[in-house]
Order: sequence, then structure tokens, then C-alpha cells
Amino acid sequence: MYTLLIVDDEASVVEGLAHTIPWQKIGIDEVRKAYSAFEALEILQTQPVDIMISDITMPRMNGLELVEITKSRWKNIKTILLSGYADFAYAKEAITLGTYEYLLKPVSDEVVLEKVGGAVESLRQERESSETYNRAVQAFRINLPHIRGEFLNQLLQGMKSPKNVWAEKLELLEMKSAIGKQSALMLVRMEDRLTEMSPYDSSIMEYAIGNMADEIFGERFRLWRCRDIHGYLVFFVFESDDSAAGMDPHEHAEENELKHFAAQLQMNVSRYLKGTISVLIGKRGFFPEDVRKLYQDSLFALRRHIGSHSDMFVYAEDEEELLPVRSLQKCYEPPLLHHLLESGSWKQIQEKLEQILKELSLAHSQSQEHVIEAFFFIYSSLSAYAHKNGRSLADIVGTSLADVTGLSQCTTAATLGKWVGQVLPLLESSAEQATRSDRSAAVSRMKRFIRDHLSQDISLQAIADHMYMHPVHVSRLFKMETGSNVSDYVLRLKMEQAAELLADHSLKNFEIALKLGYHNPNYFIRVFKKYYSVTPQEYRNSLETGMP
Repeated sequence: MYTLLIVDDEASVVEGLAHTIPWQKIGIDEVRKAYSAFEALEILQTQPVDIMISDITMPRMNGLELVEITKSRWKNIKTILLSGYADFAYAKEAITLGTYEYLLKPVSDEVVLEKVGGAVESLRQERESSETYNRAVQAFRINLPHIRGEFLNQLLQGMKSPKNVWAEKLELLEMKSAIGKQSALMLVRMEDRLTEMSPYDSSIMEYAIGNMADEIFGERFRLWRCRDIHGYLVFFVFESDDSAAGMDPHEHAEENELKHFAAQLQMNVSRYLKGTISVLIGKRGFFPEDVRKLYQDSLFALRRHIGSHSDMFVYAEDEEELLPVRSLQKCYEPPLLHHLLESGSWKQIQEKLEQILKELSLAHSQSQEHVIEAFFFIYSSLSAYAHKNGRSLADIVGTSLADVTGLSQCTTAATLGKWVGQVLPLLESSAEQATRSDRSAAVSRMKRFIRDHLSQDISLQAIADHMYMHPVHVSRLFKMETGSNVSDYVLRLKMEQAAELLADHSLKNFEIALKLGYHNPNYFIRVFKKYYSVTPQEYRNSLETGMP
């Protein structure tokens, strides 16, 4: 989808083009409006624009000048010029500037839609064939194994997503065929001299082991691997899509092949890489819904059957339920609570805490240990957040709520929920107050800069440079704090000062215009009349008669 900017000093033209043409039909999902070239430049500096339609004849800066600036700063924007003058000179200059189209007024909606549609198609073709796009695709292909590994690691940690999101992500990673399939999980732990290597050498060794596994398991199985947070290599082993024809009819053939290939991997690492590994093949499950449980069970089986020993091989498929007592899953699934607190995502923080409390109430309400585990997990995250903001938790939520003496907050799941319900609003309120204070201080500095430079042609970029901020951030911050745009605020200040200066009869209108940064007195008169509905002279006369 693309964004269109319409620029004309006649509001009726802008509104007509914006609201009467079915832009969505050609792929335009957002239409922005500007009533002068300067307002258009402010929009271009702060918001993405793909196509711009501009009138040529506008005060102070005409459409040709606007296109020239646009082409120098935003080379990929397609520009279409409108003019009521059938003058070849305009068309010639428009072509020189690289304008996409030049249309003479009046022009029908159908023609405008056709021309903008052509610009959309041109942009689409450029993006698909652009060197940048091709480089991005190539980089993605090169890094696909690494990206797959990162995504798989997120699954191991318990990342959740709706089914349609799973499908989209796995299709992008060329692993969509894995959805709903059974897979076995294989853990490989590097040991002895392999653990003493430098990070660089270790990564090379991981790559070599991974390649060995791909070769050994071959066409019979398909592997998806990553390195987990413990430094183990985690392989999900899927039956290959095209291996069914060569399968052994024996019911245990696949199981025996899996054991054989895993043992061969262990032997080859010892023979060719002169290293030692332990291998564990865990239970089977469906992908991706069983990933987290398979991983946790395999880690437990590795601790239980291998421990500190080395060069071991374990097949845990036939074991009964390994973990009669489960840990709190929601506490340790991404996104983690302390990460959400650091980002200030209060809605997600609320949802995360609700998930933890719900799991606690449904599965562990009778376990005092689990309630205490949940409490200290939450308490430590909140304390770390407070300390990173230069405060103690007691400063934010009060001494009584921060006091853990007696652990009264975690006697039951219900009391923990009540404590969370009291603490969270205080944290959010404190954070919002700090943000408002910082935002207010920043906007006050912006206003002071504007007042001090009112006699100049103040631009959004100049304000951004003064604040050491991006123009987009300046615009949003000002709008958020004041409810108005920077340009509206500048205009209001200039018009208010103009009204004050008009009371001084020793000043000519052109002198007042220059004091306010308007180098064209006629333009100043038009702006003043648009703002007050009277000309500067009419306003001055009303002051004399006492009838403003």
C-alpha cells in the first residue's frame, strides 16, 4: 500500500481530490493534505509519502520549486503537477525536474486516478527490481539458517503466536511444511576440549557438527537446528517429505534409523573433529505447539541421565512423564517481565501478570513454593525496573507495599494477585508522570526557541536541530503535549504579535511583515486576513474606531 500527498492552496481542490476519488482501488491506503508548499515540506519531513500531486501556482513557493526540493531530498517520490495554464514552459520545466506527470486543469477524477495508478505501478516495479531490494533478498537468503535458528530459540523459550502468524513466519522461513508434523528433539552437548575453545572456534565447530548432522541424516530426515541459551545444539528431526517411498515397512524402522544416525554423528565428531559430544534423543511431539514441552523434558532427561558425565548417548522416547512437578511456564516465556518494564509496555505488562496469576491459580494454587516463586520473580523484576530509573521500589509504591518482611504478599495466589493489583497502577502512574514531565520540559524548550526566533522563517528542521531530535519526533512530541501542530503554533504567535504591532501607527505594514519573517508583504496580508478575516489595515482602522 502507498501514501499520497495532495498540495494546493485552494482547500476545495484538496478536499475534493482527497475525498471523492476511490484511492484504495489502486493501492493508496492513506491520503495526506497540505495547503501550501511549506506545509507539504513539513509533512514530507515527518511522514512517509510515496506520490505527491501539487498545484503549480501557489504563493511564496510554487509547485515547481516544491518539486525541485522534493527531488533533491526524497528521490523516490513520484510527483504529478497540476496547472490551469496551458503553457509549454511549465511542462518543459516539469519534465526537466523529473516530474512523473503534468496535468492541465480542469482534469477528471478518472484521469487523475489513472495517472496516480500508473505512478503506483511504477513504484511497485521499481521496488521489486531495485538493487536495494535484491541486496536485501540476497542477505536474507545468506542468513536464513541463522534467522531460522533465532526463531527456533524463541520457540524453545515459549514464544506464543496465533496460528495464522505461525503460518506466515514459517512460510517466510521456508519451513511451513513443518506445521502440524511430528518431530523428535535431539540435544547435542559439546564437551571436554570443545568447551575450551574461543567463541570464534566454537561457532566454527557448531557449524561443522550441524553440517555433519545434515549429511548423516540425509534424505531420510530433515533437520532444523539452533544453539540454545545453555550452549547446547538443539535439533528438531522431521521425516523428509520425499522419503516415504523408501521407508522400511517395519514399525520400528524410523526409530532405529534415528538411533543409528545419532550414534553415527557422535562417532564422526570424535573421529573427524577430535571432539566429544553427548547426544540425547527426547520424546516426539507436534510442531510447533509441543516445542516448549519437548525441550523442557529433554533438558530434564539430560540432567537426569547424563549429568556431568561425557560421551553419553541416551534415548528417552520410551520414558514416562519426566516432570511430575512443573515450573511456572508463564514467568519465563518471552517477552519477559523485566523487558516489558524497560520498554514501558504497560498493556503488555498487565497481560503478562494476568497470565502468571492465572497459571498460578489454575495449576499451582495449593503450592506455597510456586506462589513464593511467582512473587519473587515479579518483585525482583519490579525492583530492577525501579533501580534502573534511579529510585527504590519503596519510593514508587510506598514502604508498606515494598516491604517483604513476613512475605504476607504471597501467602496465597489471591493475596499475591491483590498485591500486584495495588503495585502496578502506582508504577504506571509514576512512569507516566515522569514521561509527562520530560515531555513538558522538551516542549517548553521548543516554544522558547520559537519565540526567540519568531522574526525568522522557522522550520521544523531548525527546531529539531536545536533540540538534537529527529523532525518526526519533534512534530509528534509537540502535538502530543499541546494538541496542535508546530506550524499552527508558529502562525498563532506571529498573528498575535502582528496584532500588537499594528497598534503602533509608526510601523508600516511591510515593516511589520519583515519583523515577523514575511519577506513578501502581500503574502503577509493574505495570511493575516485568513487568520482574522480582515486585512491588517482594516484591523488597524478598527483599533482607531474602538470597534475591533
